[in-house]
Amino acid sequence: MTLSPAAIHKNIWFALLTAFCILAIGLFLMHKAAPLHQDAVAGGFLFDMVITFPVTWYFLVLRPLRLRKWSILLVITCCCTVAYLILPTHQRHYILQLRELIALPELAWLIYTLSKIRHIRAEYRRLEATLPDIAYNLHKSISIIMGDTTAIKIIASELTILRFGLFFWKKQQPIAASRRFSIHREIAYASLFGVIIFACAIELIAFHLFLNHYSHIAAIIITILSIYGILFLIGDFTAIIQNPVLILKNQILLRTGLRWRALVDVSNITSIQKVTDSFEAVHACFNGGLMKNRVNILFNFSEPLQIERLYRKNITTNQIVMTVDEADELIAALAV
Repeated sequence: MTLSPAAIHKNIWFALLTAFCILAIGLFLMHKAAPLHQDAVAGGFLFDMVITFPVTWYFLVLRPLRLRKWSILLVITCCCTVAYLILPTHQRHYILQLRELIALPELAWLIYTLSKIRHIRAEYRRLEATLPDIAYNLHKSISIIMGDTTAIKIIASELTILRFGLFFWKKQQPIAASRRFSIHREIAYASLFGVIIFACAIELIAFHLFLNHYSHIAAIIITILSIYGILFLIGDFTAIIQNPVLILKNQILLRTGLRWRALVDVSNITSIQKVTDSFEAVHACFNGGLMKNRVNILFNFSEPLQIERLYRKNITTNQIVMTVDEADELIAALAV
């Protein structure tokens, strides 16, 4: 049975919720259990980490996505690492014995993955020669070489967002014979982003200190996840700054950072018109605004075009409403 993308996403979130519950309940019980019962509680926690959650992940994620069964080894490795950090010292030898059993298959998987890097780089260079667009080409090259499965797309998407989050200062080379139109200035998105990052930093420090009062390990894990979330926000903002709308020779590249993109032939555009924030898009119209309630330009197309999206499935549409700075100049440049 093949699940829809929405059902797959629900399964993934449910599996992650299961992991969080196992971790939270396990930490609570080990913290509150009497010394006489701590070994039994720790044993139950170890069983849930290395057996219950991997089995849950297999039936909710790996099996519906039809992924290779050996990929469960990566899940078991992560579970063993977390359990090793949390369990009492005298029970860690069980984890070390388990790690010895799966070390060889993991090594084989690592060698296989590393062998694909050269092919990914070659495919990336080929795509860059056609149209330099690192946000799309990095994601696309990984999917082409490693497989066009949902899991690979998710991994490729995460690597792409991390590239922009970790290396936000690296600027892309401008595309020759193109005209750039930013999408963030007129709605003051940079100011909003600064407020969000400041609030996240305050929340991160406060929540870390609160959790550290009860469990040092839990505080570290939640802090790492929060830092990853901040990197995600930085990557999204960097991509918005570095990936403006581009007018090419006979095409226009419409996009909002990493969120979506559409490469449109100018001849396919029937009309372009300015709209206000009160514009209500019809169901068939794709709202690609940086902020959904702040749009200012509407594109109409004679033939349906495909919109590629990073974390959701691609769609086709005859209309796109979005945000573009200097919309009047863009309309004049296209002169449709």
